Amino acid sequence: MHWLTGTFLVHTPRVTLRQLRALIHLGVILRWVALAFAGLAGLLSPRPPDLLGAEILAAVIYNGFVTGAAARASNEALPTIALVTTVIDQLFCFTFIGLYNVLPGGHQVAAYVPAMIEAVAFFGAAGAVLSTSIFLTGVVVAQASLAALGHGAFDSLGVFASTMIVILIGACLAAVSEVLARSAGDEAQPARIARSPAGPPQLSVRQTDVLRLVAEGCSNAVIASRLGVSERTVKATLERLLTQVKARNRAEAVAAAIRYGLL
Repeated sequence: MHWLTGTFLVHTPRVTLRQLRALIHLGVILRWVALAFAGLAGLLSPRPPDLLGAEILAAVIYNGFVTGAAARASNEALPTIALVTTVIDQLFCFTFIGLYNVLPGGHQVAAYVPAMIEAVAFFGAAGAVLSTSIFLTGVVVAQASLAALGHGAFDSLGVFASTMIVILIGACLAAVSEVLARSAGDEAQPARIARSPAGPPQLSVRQTDVLRLVAEGCSNAVIASRLGVSERTVKATLERLLTQVKARNRAEAVAAAIRYGLL
């Protein structure tokens, strides 16, 4: 249950702050591109959806706000911005599909994929679960509303089919993300440079990241979620770290790191 909570329920970005900021700025750029394509789709459509212009205007205002917020955001605010923009982007992609009246069974469900890619990029498997949950909730609410208004029966088979497609996409993205994250961490080797007894220990990138999060007071579960690795990997890394800095516990490790100038 601890692993389940850390992996699927804690939506903490699993990337570094530099990567997080870069991904947020990339999202701003890609939204402008998506808006251009949405406008083009409306122009080329024989009968553009009535609310397409309103959605594009809302998206322009939203992306302008995100642009300004991202430019002024502190490092502490970045995770919140990532989570909020991820959720809103899922909703925008979902409503774009709905405007073309293809929910739940049409091939244009693929329009939801960019939002899911964003969610997985930020949050890994937890992002896939979040994205799929929003999609399923939206489909069920949309179908139930149409049925209640007398616009047809609830299409349970269509809901199932479209949701299974989204789950498959999310599972594939999450699996690839997990493999890449684990591979990158496993290949990070500590520097083998000889040092004098008084010199600071040479730490790997992963050990440095773990040490920084330990200093922030994070538990092993939170560290695992932030770095996209298992708790077992975090525990093993922490044990090697304690040995290298000659500390008996986490508090002594942080004190030693400060003394060596590693934090």
